[in-house]
Amino acid sequence: MKKLGIIALILGVAIIGSLSAAGQGEAPAAGAAKTYKIAYIPTSIGQPATNAWLEGMMRVFRNYPNVQVQSFDPQLRADMQVTFMDDVINQNYNAILLQPQDAAALSAAVKQAESKGIIVISINTAPIQAHTASVQMADIDAGYAVGKEMGLQLNKKGNVVIIQSPPGAILGVNREKGFRQAIAELYPEIKVVGAQSAEGWKKEIAITIMNSFLQANSQLDGVFAVNDNMAEGAMIAAEAAGRLDKIKVWGANGQKSTLAFIEQGKIAGTAYNNSFEQGSLIAKMVLERLEKNMGPAKVDATPITRIPPFLATKDTVAQIKAEDRW
Repeated sequence: MKKLGIIALILGVAIIGSLSAAGQGEAPAAGAAKTYKIAYIPTSIGQPATNAWLEGMMRVFRNYPNVQVQSFDPQLRADMQVTFMDDVINQNYNAILLQPQDAAALSAAVKQAESKGIIVISINTAPIQAHTASVQMADIDAGYAVGKEMGLQLNKKGNVVIIQSPPGAILGVNREKGFRQAIAELYPEIKVVGAQSAEGWKKEIAITIMNSFLQANSQLDGVFAVNDNMAEGAMIAAEAAGRLDKIKVWGANGQKSTLAFIEQGKIAGTAYNNSFEQGSLIAKMVLERLEKNMGPAKVDATPITRIPPFLATKDTVAQIKAEDRW
């Protein structure tokens, strides 16, 4: 495939740490240990969640001087992820930790990687192609929990809108599915009066979408943005329009900035996920397979581990410790 500025976009991170006894287990002895190359390919570098996953992974990998990690920045483009996948396959990496931009677009590359003995663990969205494992924030359950709590905040009636994920982002699609399910089952007097997707999960696009919702709806009581960046965009638009005090804004993920807005009373809540712990779990999973020489799992369906959500509201947000805020 055509290279897309691949060298400039690779953020190499060589892990040259000393062994720590911080509860992560003992690393192999230097000199006897095989070197492992691991590629981290999120949807983009620099987002709160992708940074937190990497830091969680590094908390484990730093204890293993025989592990080398490289991070790649596909800039929210599935085609660039495919290019990076091709590159690390050709360089004989041992494992790929992938947050696919599009579940279908990355499936062929995942199949190729595992056919060559490279372990693939996906993050949040599982490619359609079956692979070793996927570790995900809660999706349907998180959306359902948000819908249930928002309905109570609205006294079981009102008009709500949804700021959706980009097409192909299964995590966001499933969060919306859970939210709609809760509203339909529990609150017959709450109506979903609008829904629109935001390209790239971006805050600035969510601001534009929320402005349209505000102009189209003289009564708007709630908004569920399926990630926190977009919830913050909805909050900014509602506040600028002088209507924030009448609208319950909810997000999902639980990034540090959103938790602060919850404490300030500007955002009603979010489905919080400890992304540091999620990243550490992924690192431990891949290390176990590498050290035991297990290779990719031969499975007909991808085993999925889901992290249960915690509903952070003004009443509960203080339960999230400072060291767990990302």
